[in-house]
Amino acid sequence: MHRFRPSFRTKVALLLCAVILVLGLTGIFNARRDISRILGAELEERGYAIANDLASNGAGLMLTGDLVALHDMVNRTMSNNPDVRYILVSDMRGQLEVSSFGNTIPDGLLEANTLPEGVTSQMRRILTEEGLIRDVAVSILDGGVGSVRIGMSDQAVISAVSDNSTTLILLVAIAVGGSFVVVYWLSHILTRPLAQLVIAVQRVAEGDLSQRIRYPATDEVGQLGRSFNTMAQELETQETDRRLLMNKVITSQEEERKRVARELHDDLAQRLTSVLLSLEIAELKMRSGNLNGDNPFVGARRETEDALEGTRKLIADLRPTVLDDLGLVPAIRSVADGHLSKTGTRVKLSAKGFSEKLAPEVETTAFRIVQEAITNIARHSQARNATIDLKLFDGSLQGEISDDGVGFDSQDINLRAMAFGEGLGLQGMRERASLLGGSLSLSAGKGRGTRVSFSIPV
Repeated sequence: MHRFRPSFRTKVALLLCAVILVLGLTGIFNARRDISRILGAELEERGYAIANDLASNGAGLMLTGDLVALHDMVNRTMSNNPDVRYILVSDMRGQLEVSSFGNTIPDGLLEANTLPEGVTSQMRRILTEEGLIRDVAVSILDGGVGSVRIGMSDQAVISAVSDNSTTLILLVAIAVGGSFVVVYWLSHILTRPLAQLVIAVQRVAEGDLSQRIRYPATDEVGQLGRSFNTMAQELETQETDRRLLMNKVITSQEEERKRVARELHDDLAQRLTSVLLSLEIAELKMRSGNLNGDNPFVGARRETEDALEGTRKLIADLRPTVLDDLGLVPAIRSVADGHLSKTGTRVKLSAKGFSEKLAPEVETTAFRIVQEAITNIARHSQARNATIDLKLFDGSLQGEISDDGVGFDSQDINLRAMAFGEGLGLQGMRERASLLGGSLSLSAGKGRGTRVSFSIPV
């Protein structure tokens, strides 16, 4: 079953709408409370006004005993004021004289709001089956004649509060809906670069390293886009270098195989053939008993020794046995003496902190880096002096190979490596160091020699 997963802009719009809804409901609650309080206070004031008016106009009728006229006044007041639920007129002894209920009065109503002695007016809230009644009692001529009670119904207040609440709820609903549309549209505009970034990241993950984000703004999203472009550019460069390096590795492997095959054919095979011929000649002489003259076994032995020496040299070129037998420093010294002594380059080798043998992968990587640097010095530098400094420091193997040769433009070789696949010996050195979490840097200039520095964690 597909599970609904809202987008980021939908979440933002829903969150803001939730905030607006909460604020709106809070406002509706406060508005209902304030409206109810204000209208209730107005209703009570009207109740006092009606009661005082009846007390003033009905005082003479009470004194003359004209209850018929007083009853007519009560009826007129009831018809002119829809909020008045009932009117009760009592004499000074508390006996009921006129009532809008007629002869039947609800139980307990007379006792619900009686004026204490010395009190001319008061209001009581009475909760009835019809709802809340605000009962206002006012004395007639300071209680010397009697009192008037007006029961003001709260239904008008409730109706007004309900009508206003409905209007407010409608306005909040419109505000929430409109806000959702506006916020969704704005968030779509604001998050569109993020959507582009997500698509670009997905395509990069699928192998398309040419993806770039076009977002000229300078805000955080723009900075994120530029950082992504830098990362994608770096990944594309590394991928290009990796492909060139792989092609170079494959080509180097094939060239190395051709060289080994050529060495075996031109040197070892020829020497073994010569040994075989010498042995055949010796065999013929032994069969014929003619062993006079030169001893054929001497030549065969000499050829065998030369073949053995050539085989050892070929093996040493493939992987010096001294690296496995004695370690890194003696192996580098052997390679440096063997290559640079032929060009007349003096070599100074220093090694510090090598108290124990390193891991094989670390030794092999460092050896190949130094070997490549020595080979470049022998082939291209025309240097008189070369220095190799190795040291174990702070958990890493640090090395520096420098010479005082003709040097070269390091920027030029980087460009040529990218354009034509040249200079990949340097790239191979960097790749070897990075495979073990290390780094390699090159410093060179025309006429200023070359310096290769590397660091490999041990």
